[in-house]
Amino acid sequence: MQTAIHAGAWRGRGYNRFTIQIFSPPGAQALSKTVIVVDDSKLSRMHVRGIILRNKPDWTVIEAANSVELYGKLDESDIHIAIIDFNMPGDNGLEAAARLLQAKPDIRVAIITANAQDAVVSGIRALGAAFMPKPLEEEQMARFLTAASLPRRSSSNDASAGNGTGGGAG
Repeated sequence: MQTAIHAGAWRGRGYNRFTIQIFSPPGAQALSKTVIVVDDSKLSRMHVRGIILRNKPDWTVIEAANSVELYGKLDESDIHIAIIDFNMPGDNGLEAAARLLQAKPDIRVAIITANAQDAVVSGIRALGAAFMPKPLEEEQMARFLTAASLPRRSSSNDASAGNGTGGGAG
């Protein structure tokens, strides 16, 4: 990836043109991400999509109505982030996230739910996923998206890094 910035300055009567080239280091990741929103409610998917695109307009958002569609889309796209509703027909969000992380451990996951029972929240945390309570707040989602776009930490604390109530990236 290469980016050129052109700058100009007046010097006397002539115009001097400067070019600055910025090179990304080899192996640098692209800034754009692909997010999959998994929810059986089309209205909820549209709401989450809107939040994502308002905060990260250059990202790609794909949708799945349930876990079966989620698993089917894993090979179709290079998915970086998954935002999964807890209450869905078939596999619930926790089960879907567990299968997703087993297949693709580098994906960042957030689970959205109004069901904030201790067993659900601790299950989400045990997966290393972020918990986002309903009703979903845009600021909370924006923090998660920003954290999820950063390179994953390699320390042993990684599993607990994204376990806050909504601020983590999983």
